[in-house]
Amino acid sequence: MNLSHQPNAMKPLTIMTKHFLHSKIALLASFSLLGSACIPFSAHSMPLADIVYFNGQIETLNPKQARVSAVAIKDEKFIAVGSNQDMQSYIGDNTKTIDLQQQLTVPGLVDGHTHPMETIWLKEDWVDARFPNTPSVKQALQNIAKRVQITPKDQWVYVACVSASENKFIEKRLPTKAELDQIAPNNPVIVANGAHMAIANSAALLKMGVKKGVAKLPHGAGVLTDANGEPTGVITDGMGDIPGSPTPQEIARYYKSDIAKFWNSYGFTSLMAITPAAAMPVLQSVSLLTPSPNIRYTASVWAAPNGAGMPNDLHVFEMPAKANPDYYRFSAIKAWVDGENDCRTGFMYQPYVGVMDTDPPGGKGTLVTRQTEVNQFSKLANQNKKATMLHCSGDAAIDIGLNAYEQLMKSHPNQNIKRIEHFGMFQLTPEQLKRGRDLKKNNFHISVQPIWLLELVKADYENMGVERAKSGYQFKSMIDAGLEPAASTDMTGIYLGNIDPFKAMYATVTRQSDLGKFEPKQAISVRNALRMWTIWPAKAIGEEKVKGSIEVGKYGDMAVLSDDIFQIPKENIKDIKALKTIVGGRLVYEFQR
Repeated sequence: MNLSHQPNAMKPLTIMTKHFLHSKIALLASFSLLGSACIPFSAHSMPLADIVYFNGQIETLNPKQARVSAVAIKDEKFIAVGSNQDMQSYIGDNTKTIDLQQQLTVPGLVDGHTHPMETIWLKEDWVDARFPNTPSVKQALQNIAKRVQITPKDQWVYVACVSASENKFIEKRLPTKAELDQIAPNNPVIVANGAHMAIANSAALLKMGVKKGVAKLPHGAGVLTDANGEPTGVITDGMGDIPGSPTPQEIARYYKSDIAKFWNSYGFTSLMAITPAAAMPVLQSVSLLTPSPNIRYTASVWAAPNGAGMPNDLHVFEMPAKANPDYYRFSAIKAWVDGENDCRTGFMYQPYVGVMDTDPPGGKGTLVTRQTEVNQFSKLANQNKKATMLHCSGDAAIDIGLNAYEQLMKSHPNQNIKRIEHFGMFQLTPEQLKRGRDLKKNNFHISVQPIWLLELVKADYENMGVERAKSGYQFKSMIDAGLEPAASTDMTGIYLGNIDPFKAMYATVTRQSDLGKFEPKQAISVRNALRMWTIWPAKAIGEEKVKGSIEVGKYGDMAVLSDDIFQIPKENIKDIKALKTIVGGRLVYEFQR
């Protein structure tokens, strides 16, 4: 892409560039007048940039050089950061120059935890039964029936409902197995209530090998049964046991282009791509066919929800030697300790409020991975010098994750990254916050999803009661404890709107939720909200030396925003758009008005 032909761009010898060069000549003359008292200035003492962005309001997040007006980029990395005047020496005949027109420019955003392959698949292929456009079970069943009518017999039908649909639908419940059987007697149907619970019809249960008395499937899924041992249709954490996925050709297309198109349009330049082990060979092939995509992939691999099936030697997941390490990297493995509180499967010490037909036995959620298995999983990652990612939603699950890392530090001290995903999103005790702070010195990081404030607080109150619900989303307390929460979309294709980081920033600084203002004392500053999407997730994936801030030596990744988030009313941050997304100096996305 020739940036000099883009709107707001200028060829090397435009008026502005000529002014730079004339100023440079004047500067040389001034040095000559000063004589031997000064070190002589050489026109070739600085490397010439491939591209210079100037006339901006560039927020670097580098405390030593907070806001500048221009940057120079060569070989996809920043070689100079400073004023328009500072960039003069980096402009040559072949340097492209782009006027930022005084727009706020920030480091490229980093999505610290997401499922991009699944997102595009669900976005393109699944039946849409997502609240609020689908407000009821009745409407969801109508949407499913339309798809069944055009689907050949025996072929799977997958349906996306947002998490906590049992709280959101008018009927205050989910579709039942019997209802799905009635509209789809000859097609296996899976209705996803978020990513951690699904309702299967009889045909789907048969295909999955679920019979009377079966309570657990081979790859960690739970099967709910009635008093007679008959399956009710409810499957918990079935991502490893429910068959079906995009084709390898589709996955390749997603990684080559479709993921970047979606994420770039919101200012993202890098993401932690949580990837099924079975899809890794496709990503590895893509890394050779598309060496410089429009987004940077850091891969985390899972084999089964409970961590089973992971080889002892993780080298099989490494990117090919010829892959471009600036864009492709395998860095972590992931396991689920529990389900998720929004579908009442997050593992808690005390039962959820009330009783629902979809509740696991005991009413305290689902323990997917036991403590001994979590300990072993963490040890495996440590032995392979990879990051450990433990999904922990409920308060009991968080303690299991913290226990594993504390045990690992006693037996195998190390500085490999140790992460808890969704730390404190639904519940967080003062003791857990303290334990997390104590682990920080051992490279402990947390992943959070701030946009859930706008979607799940009401369900939390209904599912857990006031006191437990009030303990969630404590972002200010996390920051004050030095935990540097790494924000993420956790996109799976369930909530398509979760891709928007600016709505998430708005929620963290205003504390607006789907239940009104929520615990306003936990509001954070706009600068910290930006750090949550840049430097802190870069640290949480071990790449803060090359990502997360605008500094010499780091990747030339930036996002140009539609307004200055530091100047506008906080309530307006939700309306911010990414006008331009820049990866390695390349303009990969531009907003079309």
